[in-house]
Amino acid sequence: MTAPRWPHGARAACAFTFDLDAETLWLARGVTEAVTLSQGTFGVVEALPRILDLLRQAEIPASFFVPAWVAEHHPDAVKAIVAGGHEVGCHGDVHEKVSDLEPAQEEKILLRSLEVLTRQAGRRPVGYRAPAWQLSASTLTLLARHEFEYSSNMMDRLRPYLHPVTSDTGGRLVEIPVAWVLDDAPFFMFTGQRAMQPPGPVLQGWLTELDGITEVGGVTNFTFHPQIIGRPSRFACLRELVDHARRTPKLWLARLDAIAAHARQALA
Repeated sequence: MTAPRWPHGARAACAFTFDLDAETLWLARGVTEAVTLSQGTFGVVEALPRILDLLRQAEIPASFFVPAWVAEHHPDAVKAIVAGGHEVGCHGDVHEKVSDLEPAQEEKILLRSLEVLTRQAGRRPVGYRAPAWQLSASTLTLLARHEFEYSSNMMDRLRPYLHPVTSDTGGRLVEIPVAWVLDDAPFFMFTGQRAMQPPGPVLQGWLTELDGITEVGGVTNFTFHPQIIGRPSRFACLRELVDHARRTPKLWLARLDAIAAHARQALA
């Protein structure tokens, strides 16, 4: 497969993305116990400011996916994200499992997410990431119907592509693929049944993935959760990863909406 042409003579693309799930990561599991929920609060009050400061210093624009519940309960966090020049995308309401929803209920949540995030962020979201990357049979059709520009959920390729589903205006949805290996949760999220891994080997895996995807001209789509990556030992990994990406020759560091816009034009 021929590698896509990237802007500014770049040979590959890389996106730093963050799912600001906060307390909804636990509320979606039916958890209301205060100590457990406080892990989500840490992501907003402690981790997010440090992440935004790191991105500012590195001059890297990022994409943040925010559940509607989080945007309403932590409006200052959304304002800080937007003030930093970052994208805000849809990520459900309370991190519900989309694959369990009826189409009408899923559409209702999607419209609520659009309304809340547009109001809080001051601009309409164009990207969608399903909670836990679990799509229903209706999701892509709903995204096209409501004229989203891109989805960031599938794990089938290393490069962006166009879904066959079209919107009422004839536009096709761009997919910017993800992968669990580029996510912090499988390695660091403590559930009671799954142990946490030490940061060093995980960082090495991320660095190797970045180099490998860059070599084939793809897009490295990192997915982090502030409450997870924001712990000091893991934040050190994020800082080193950011430094490595900035030092990688001809690597385009961009928000997902910019990558989607470029891919749409290149694939048309």
